[in-house]
Amino acid sequence: MHRLRPVQVMLIFIVSLLAGSSALAATYHKADPAKLRGKEFKTLAAAKAACGTSPVVWVNIKGVVFHTQKSRWFGHSRSGIYSCRNAAKAAGFWQSKY
Repeated sequence: MHRLRPVQVMLIFIVSLLAGSSALAATYHKADPAKLRGKEFKTLAAAKAACGTSPVVWVNIKGVVFHTQKSRWFGHSRSGIYSCRNAAKAAGFWQSKY
């Protein structure tokens, strides 16, 4: 049976790390707030009137997430706006887990 030398093990480890980091880099993206133009609202009432059946969310413009009305951060982050859920997803924002 053939045993791997420590140098071979280290080389395999480094190659797997490099392959994994490029895969992660390929899946990371940044949301585009410019795609929300015309679908951003200063008040919850204005957003509800414009969104129709799509739920209103709080979009964190400086991040990549939006918060639903059940979230404690809904309407409370410094750099955020109200928008429709469909518009936020189309602009590349993700739903927050918190």
